[in-house]
Amino acid sequence: MIRKVLLLAIISGILAGVASLIYQKVYTSSLGADFTKIAKPVGIMISCVTGNVLAGLGYWAADKWLKSKGEIIFNFIFAILSFATILGAFAAKLPLDTASPELFPGLVVPMHFFPALAWFTLKPIFIRNQTNWFLTER
Repeated sequence: MIRKVLLLAIISGILAGVASLIYQKVYTSSLGADFTKIAKPVGIMISCVTGNVLAGLGYWAADKWLKSKGEIIFNFIFAILSFATILGAFAAKLPLDTASPELFPGLVVPMHFFPALAWFTLKPIFIRNQTNWFLTER
């Protein structure tokens, strides 16, 4: 199980990183605000893969310890943490010579949701869902 989870985490992290880099290119070409010196492409890829590997370890632990309720609890925590991380984008101190600093959150806030989106999209391919605990008869 841990091998499938880690493979899912790495592949979904790479997918999220690629989606983030594509979004960065589209955002830059559309608005002309280039933040590649602040949000470096290598940093974006590393943060997406690292975030999803940590999420994968969290999923594995939740599934192991919480059994049938682990997945739903993990999904809630992953979604809540994705929302919580956007606070850093609004609190970021940009260099004084940055043009259009008000556009920076518009670039990085959507990127915070790409790892969870990639995880939730690819998870059914890697890990088959057991019976839903809330749909089973008691």
